[in-house]
Amino acid sequence: MFNSDITVDEFLKDYWQKKPFLFRRAFPGFKSPLSAEELAGLACEDDTNARLIIETAQTPHWSVEYSPLDEGRFSSLPQTNWTLLVSDVEKHIAEGRDLLENFRFIPDWRIDDLMISYAVRGGSVGPHTDAYDVFLLQADGQRHWSISNNEDNDSLLEDIDLRILKSFSAEEEWTLDPGDMLYLPPNVAHHGVAVDECITCSIGFRAPSTHTLISEYAESLAIALPQVISYSDAGMTQQGHPAEITHEVINHIRQLLLDNLKFDEDFIQKWFGQHITESQMSKGHSNAPEINNIEELQSVNLLSHSLSTKILYSQHNDGALIFVDGQSFDSSLAFAETLCNSHNVACKDLLESIQTDEDKTILLNLLAQGHITCVD
Repeated sequence: MFNSDITVDEFLKDYWQKKPFLFRRAFPGFKSPLSAEELAGLACEDDTNARLIIETAQTPHWSVEYSPLDEGRFSSLPQTNWTLLVSDVEKHIAEGRDLLENFRFIPDWRIDDLMISYAVRGGSVGPHTDAYDVFLLQADGQRHWSISNNEDNDSLLEDIDLRILKSFSAEEEWTLDPGDMLYLPPNVAHHGVAVDECITCSIGFRAPSTHTLISEYAESLAIALPQVISYSDAGMTQQGHPAEITHEVINHIRQLLLDNLKFDEDFIQKWFGQHITESQMSKGHSNAPEINNIEELQSVNLLSHSLSTKILYSQHNDGALIFVDGQSFDSSLAFAETLCNSHNVACKDLLESIQTDEDKTILLNLLAQGHITCVD
């Protein structure tokens, strides 16, 4: 946990998803997990989600380029007014995931990613809003932040692939030094401008939209339904107008839908755990060592979650469901808690937590798939 003048309980009660809060000296002596050169190198890799945003004097005043970027691109950039942003840094370097450990007072399933941005003087991504909670941690240099609650968030600049507000009038402003951090709840308009060359870490907590939840759940529900269920109108009587869809038909369809929609907790629990852990990143490690039985782990000191893997659990009946990259596994609760609550697990502790043969099978499968790796 970082330094703060308020407690976690006070922050969650008074500020989380409600209003901004500035944490001065949240991380004294903090240094960025990546240098500007390392960040640029990451942006040139094929499996990286990165953007280069440049503000220009010519209309439409903004341009954006996407990864993988060419290494020579950075030597041709102007001296001011551009920003490089790399998302999902915690899936590429262990230091990124280590930084996120400080924010686990928020449940793991809510974490979106760690984004690190490098900007030269005047660099910005324009005034905008985000649909998620974010902690903006200043790593190197200074960045000036302005916020406003009175903007028309739907009025955006046209003809650019960026969601930049047409108008923005600052209501509060701060300049952040290294180690300072600004929390912003969803939909607060904000504008960050580099005072000088600087690096900023953005820790984002994204909640799934209602649209996404409904569409993804409906798709999962449709797959689970037996194909033999179909509309039936046995015993119908002749209607007066053949082209009419009657109220009786609509009510019959409505009842058919209600009868086949599943809202029981077990179905939703399994679906949501699989949905929220499904990753677009590569799965595990292809070079995972082959381990055929539990006894081979007796000499292993530490087990570590793959950086690209999200492992969560939920209590289920007398045990638990473990969720790994869209999969679910039945396990004992003790094993699930030991495996999931730390990204680096003492192998001895995990072996001692095994209660069932299913626990052993899960562990061997996750090792074989590279979702968990042995650390010497």
